[in-house]
Amino acid sequence: MLKNTLGIILLTGLLASCGQEKAPEATYQVEIVRTSYGIPHITADDYGSLGFGEGYSGAEDHVCNIAYGIIEARGERAEYYGPGDKNLHVMSDIVIRALDIPTNAARDFAAQSAENQEWIIGYTAGYNKYIREVGRDNITSWCKGADWVQEITPEDLFSRFQVLAQTTPYMAGMIVAAAPPKAAEDSAGVKVSPQVIADNVTALNVRQMGSNGWAFGRDRTENGRGMLLGNPHYPWYGTNRFWEKHLTIPGKMNIYGVQLLGAPGVAIGFNENIGWTHTVSDSERVVFYKLDLVPGDPTSYYYDGKPRKMTSRKIMVPVKGDKGVVTLTPHTVWFSHYGPMVTLPNAPWSDKQALTIRDANRGNQNLLDQWKAMDLAKDMDAFIGAHRKWNALPWVNTMATSKDGRAVYIDDSNVGRLSPEAIALWQDRVKSDPQTKGFYEKMGLILLDGSDSRFEWQAHPEARVPGVVPFVEQPFQERSDYIFNANDSYWLTNVAAPLTGYSPLYGPVDAPRTLRTRMNAKLVSDVSSDGPAGADGKFSLPEMQQALLSNRSLSAELLVDELVAACEATPMVMVGAEKVDLTAACAVLKSYNRRLDLDSRGAVLFREWITRYNYRETKRKGALFAVPFEASDPVNTPRGLGDKGVALQKLAEAVQIMARAGLAPDVRLGDVQFAYRAGEKIALHGGNNADGIANIIDQRVYYTRAKQVRGTKVEGSKYLTDKGYPITGGTSFLLSLSYTDDGPVAQAFLTYGESGDPTSPHYTDQTKLFSKKQWRPILFTPKDIAGDVKSRVVLTGPR
Repeated sequence: MLKNTLGIILLTGLLASCGQEKAPEATYQVEIVRTSYGIPHITADDYGSLGFGEGYSGAEDHVCNIAYGIIEARGERAEYYGPGDKNLHVMSDIVIRALDIPTNAARDFAAQSAENQEWIIGYTAGYNKYIREVGRDNITSWCKGADWVQEITPEDLFSRFQVLAQTTPYMAGMIVAAAPPKAAEDSAGVKVSPQVIADNVTALNVRQMGSNGWAFGRDRTENGRGMLLGNPHYPWYGTNRFWEKHLTIPGKMNIYGVQLLGAPGVAIGFNENIGWTHTVSDSERVVFYKLDLVPGDPTSYYYDGKPRKMTSRKIMVPVKGDKGVVTLTPHTVWFSHYGPMVTLPNAPWSDKQALTIRDANRGNQNLLDQWKAMDLAKDMDAFIGAHRKWNALPWVNTMATSKDGRAVYIDDSNVGRLSPEAIALWQDRVKSDPQTKGFYEKMGLILLDGSDSRFEWQAHPEARVPGVVPFVEQPFQERSDYIFNANDSYWLTNVAAPLTGYSPLYGPVDAPRTLRTRMNAKLVSDVSSDGPAGADGKFSLPEMQQALLSNRSLSAELLVDELVAACEATPMVMVGAEKVDLTAACAVLKSYNRRLDLDSRGAVLFREWITRYNYRETKRKGALFAVPFEASDPVNTPRGLGDKGVALQKLAEAVQIMARAGLAPDVRLGDVQFAYRAGEKIALHGGNNADGIANIIDQRVYYTRAKQVRGTKVEGSKYLTDKGYPITGGTSFLLSLSYTDDGPVAQAFLTYGESGDPTSPHYTDQTKLFSKKQWRPILFTPKDIAGDVKSRVVLTGPR
């Protein structure tokens, strides 16, 4: 898309270079310098002009994704694209409208500070300038000519913020499916498949997600200053991608990093003093409440013994039909005083009981304030103070380091503040009540008694959102050696100093960790002479980078030797009526290097074997592991091969799968695992959670209008397709940062590139770097930027 405005850019730049004076206060003025890989360095004198530059250059790279995110936040996807697969569009629109997100966003925008409003209005103006100048018909990306590519309002951006912050919009299936028994026909007008509800539950369960964050303090770095490894695992397609930028207001702000599309500021990054990253927290931002219903009236429930009436909203959603005609689809959404009613297959709305939810981020309107305060922090105390004051990050852990060598962890996600009595009651019911136990142990969800006021969230004077846990009660740890997180709970933030004593809504303690958390723990805590940090046990920047991209498979390290011994002892196995010879497979595994690099032979065979097991087996004694989890040794347990007969059976099945796929047992990972981008097939290293690797790449289906290569599954395999392993997400903005006596030094990958336009060279350039493990330097100083200018523009526009 950048090439469409090249003439405008050159002309504007020429005018600026000819001595154009500073624009009057009624005019936005911003300089945008693009360096290698299309990275914009945006400089302005005030927040309005800064936002103007962010909105314009963001649209150059991602107009389609930003525009699509806006129609989602407006509740308009079905109006433009019909009901969607499994009614996903219309369900999303119903919930966005039922929650009244656009109206609430307008209220929240009006409540922002003048400076924040200036920033958002400027962003909107810059985005709209791009839309007017280029026109939807001249866009070169996948939304070319789409009628929903339109100018936007500041309130639209705030709607987008609410969708990003809240969890409830991603539970649309279970909300839309919720209707009282024998309800009127319009209450159940939109059909919801059980698979959609199951997908909603999976989306709530972070244990299948991936991100890693490491922060090292002065005791674990070679120069005694702070170091950071940021490794968020995020979609490579769609609206929830990161966009890289460098923002400067001289004398006030100098921040480099990434932000989700359609938002100003930096969410993950660094300035001269502080660097930080995030992982998605294992906390319960949404809790479920079961309601005891009044006999004969399934829309009333008891609350402390007294009847209380539910409320309802009848929503009319515009839906485009097969012939392009838009009609209104009615649907009724029900609410308790906690929030929307929901239904689950194992807990339907009956005459006696119903389910409802409460979202801790409902009413969270301070996200921009906290981003800004973090971006401006001059030292670690100020950075911590930003969290204490605003308490607005909705669903993340924060790992931070500083130039003076402090390493800090905060689970600053928003959860409900339960009283000690309520916590004790819930813990007792996890043991005694089968439904509460099933919700927690099988689905990872918190179920409370909504008919009992003792389970209401408790107020605290420092909480920005009523009933939410304030900063002073959130998990926190500061160290001079290291802290880390890989999406498990706060408990094992430092292996030598586990954290305890916080609300169970922040996740379990003394409980098994994922294989990926255990691999991360080994990488960051190992101070042996042959460990990742070298003979001195202290990391340099290259050593930290190598640790992450070593692509070690903990699963293979724990299991391959015993699996090989078993198959050497029993090389012939029956699978049904077929006798399978394991000799060749056994030889391949014996020589497997236990990594997931491009040239790793045996990685594909091992993956096809271990993914034959239920993922739950990776955290307990059973068919996969022989030695149970021990809270006193969480990094090294469970371990040891479990049932050898089952293991050999699954290995034989893996051999059959690879034969059906036409793959030799010793095929290289780089010949099977690819990113399909802009017609190119780029080989990728990395693995999934079952591989027990830090560097996660995945094949999840991300909902987007942009083209994704999916492939057809090979019979019997969980992941292998006729296109190999087609990668659609995972490692995204991979940031390595070291503070030095001369300031921050950083290198990175934005694995899917800076642009969302398949015709741009910046759509694939960094994917190729990532494939080769060739880190690129981040240009932060004026001298470094001046030495790599690819384009320069001074944009102006009326305020």
